[in-house]
Amino acid sequence: MRNRIASMAAIALSLGLGSSAGAETVKVGVIATLSGGYARWGEQFKQAIAVYQKHHGDAVNGNKIEIIYRDDEGPKPARSKQLVEDLIQQDKVQFIARFPWSPNATGVAQTVTDAKMPTILFNAAASVITRQSPYFVRVSFTLPQLAVPVGAWAAKSGIKTAMTAVADFPAGIDAEVYFAKAFKAGGGEILGGMRTPLAMTDFKAAFEAVLQKKPDALFISAPTGPGSIGMVKAWAEALKPAGIKLLATNEITELYLPDYGPAAVGIVSAAHYTENNESDLNKKMRADLTAMFGAGAIPDIATVATYDGMHVIYQVVAKLGPRFNPDEAIKLIAGMTFDSPRGGSITIDAKERDIVQDIDIRRVEERAGKPVNVAFDKVRMVKDFWKDDNPAK
Repeated sequence: MRNRIASMAAIALSLGLGSSAGAETVKVGVIATLSGGYARWGEQFKQAIAVYQKHHGDAVNGNKIEIIYRDDEGPKPARSKQLVEDLIQQDKVQFIARFPWSPNATGVAQTVTDAKMPTILFNAAASVITRQSPYFVRVSFTLPQLAVPVGAWAAKSGIKTAMTAVADFPAGIDAEVYFAKAFKAGGGEILGGMRTPLAMTDFKAAFEAVLQKKPDALFISAPTGPGSIGMVKAWAEALKPAGIKLLATNEITELYLPDYGPAAVGIVSAAHYTENNESDLNKKMRADLTAMFGAGAIPDIATVATYDGMHVIYQVVAKLGPRFNPDEAIKLIAGMTFDSPRGGSITIDAKERDIVQDIDIRRVEERAGKPVNVAFDKVRMVKDFWKDDNPAK
């Protein structure tokens, strides 16, 4: 009888039914780029988590939420895999979060599947990723979600010809394919394209090919940071004077507009978050970010995804307790809808565990002497187009 009672207690504990016995600590392993050229991403993740915890506290129903940071050092899948293994085996985390880079997320898919580890993707924008593990949930975006709206807009707006320049990794290739698909469906013609190394920052020579063909527009896709800055500057110096327009996605963020300079005026981009939107939640997040970290702390896609990702984690602990069953956690998250600083509600698709959200079409304009993104159109509740083209078996 004692053995049977002990066995039943263990089962109840594993399902989270014993969570009311006392406050516990829920550990969240956040894998971010904290060093190198993209270290700004890691800084943004930390700031967003601090703001979220200012709004909601650092505990849920008395259970402490402990954040453990690890540096992936950039797109290094093998390192990310080792970090995940250490977080699971040594630190005993109950969630893994972040993954700025799609290759890193892909590299840990089997590890988190084997461990049944709920893993919240705060970036990692390649479409296929959520299919690689049933424990992946994405709260950021996919490149097709952005590339299709801007491609369709370009075709409707009198742009007849275009070329593409994308970073050569899964998310960049997704952007290239789906921009071209939408642009051609609207009657546009793709004159050519290039895939550039992920670490590339100087595009002057590469863009000579664009100048020679002189399309109406160039569409770019690169990780926000040194790569995107290099692309925009090369366009501004060589292509903009020739009348070639620039089309983009999340590269054109308020945080990096000072790096792009006045030449950025006129760029059209599609994004799931326009930083100056007037929603109450966005105003609150932005005000506290500035108050806590200074005027240079400007929210962007990394900030909003981290803020929303923390909301998902807090909801799991609030409803299932600190000792939750991982499968029950994923079941709870799938289909979840909630308000976001993006300016409206977002939904986690119940089947795909991927985000469904509004997409803004924006143009960089000069306001009060500085360039800002101004949204002028919106596409409502956009799903990932790649998944529509590749139904799950």
